[in-house]
Amino acid sequence: MSFFVQTSVRLRSLVSRVRDAMEAHPGRLAAGVGGVLLLSSVSAFALVEYGPQPPLPAPSVVRQEVSIDLAPQVDALESQPRLLYTTAFVARTDSIGSLLRRLQVTDPRQLRALSHERMLAELLRHRGAMVSAEVDSLGMLHRLEAPLPGETVDRSEAAQPQLQWRLLRIDARAGGSFDTEVRVQQARVQTRVASGVVHSTLFSAADAAGMPDSVASQLVGLFGGEVDFRRDLRPGDHFTVAWRVYTAGNRVLREGRILAARMTVAGHHYSAVWFDPPGHAQDAAYYAPDGSSLSRAFLLSPLPYDRLTSGYGWRISPIFHKPEFHKGIDLAIPVGTPVRTIADGRVVYAGWGTGYGKYVKVEHPGGYATIYSHLSKFEVHVGEQVKQGEVVALSGNTGWSTGPHLYFQFFVHGKPVNPLHIAHYTPKGTHLPTGLRPDFLASTAPRTRLLALLPPAGEQLASAASSH
Repeated sequence: MSFFVQTSVRLRSLVSRVRDAMEAHPGRLAAGVGGVLLLSSVSAFALVEYGPQPPLPAPSVVRQEVSIDLAPQVDALESQPRLLYTTAFVARTDSIGSLLRRLQVTDPRQLRALSHERMLAELLRHRGAMVSAEVDSLGMLHRLEAPLPGETVDRSEAAQPQLQWRLLRIDARAGGSFDTEVRVQQARVQTRVASGVVHSTLFSAADAAGMPDSVASQLVGLFGGEVDFRRDLRPGDHFTVAWRVYTAGNRVLREGRILAARMTVAGHHYSAVWFDPPGHAQDAAYYAPDGSSLSRAFLLSPLPYDRLTSGYGWRISPIFHKPEFHKGIDLAIPVGTPVRTIADGRVVYAGWGTGYGKYVKVEHPGGYATIYSHLSKFEVHVGEQVKQGEVVALSGNTGWSTGPHLYFQFFVHGKPVNPLHIAHYTPKGTHLPTGLRPDFLASTAPRTRLLALLPPAGEQLASAASSH
């Protein structure tokens, strides 16, 4: 059979089977036809969505020339005086005029008017005070503000004394006059903490730690009955101190007292906290954290720091070059250093003595006395009662002296004894009354914890060294 005959027979057989199937299953045939049509519509939709798009019309741009003349506005701005903010510090040689000129005030009429301002004259007594001003580019003063001297402590709240200060404000008015106002302001009370390690002197360590000299001097007085800062202090000794500071804005008005301190000297640890119980002023003092008193009858030195140049006992006189018994000690110190009495007492002499030059003698209860010689200036008078740590004079170089120093003597019942042995004669103060102990712990515990938050500088250095 030929190829074409065979193909024809097969096609007729296939068509016969398809016809039989359509007659046997009409529902399946309809579904198949519908599915084919559905797929065709989806394909057609896809072609319409993603197929070629007609071109968009060309954008139209509208151009319009605008002419703005800025010259009048610039001229108007230039004609207005610009406001400047200036500051200056009151100097010892300042007059009202010189202070205002340093603040860029140059208008002659204002300078004449302000030269007679009483409050500005008072401001000149506040040496070092920062004065701020608003001055325009024509040299006209608009406003001046400055703190006036004479802060006062308000103790109406027993829990914490408040420092009040006065703010001077001068505002210029139209016509050339001024409004002057003095406002009483309440200073903010803050607590500051510093930690330092001694490399050479306590005061250089305090400077490096950002602690003011006035606070360092308090630290010396605080532990002066326990530590001889001339002989005991060594490199590596360290301290941590929390103290009160009174501020106004960004200015420090006054450094307050030490609130808590700890110090390590030659491996020995010393701690102190201030306690001022309301209604018990007689018990206000520094105590150890356990409540024991730190008060001592005598400080170990009348100076915050010094250098021993001649001790107690026999020596060759630097003046007469022959043996003599030196009945005190010589402490080298610059002229003008404050000299403080080591204990409460009464001034029995303040004048000139042969060899001594200017000197002060103070008698203390219990048969004790001290003499401070070669002074440059007296700060007390005969008969005056003085408290421990009070400045009685300024050091100098008067009398038989080969250089600026303090000759310090200590007497027990009229007999001179070695001032380096004062610690043998100084009993401790009384302990905290039992009834005040709960208040003491509640008041001082936060300060003690505050010191604990800042590790001693010596420990910081040790840990840093061990990590390398």
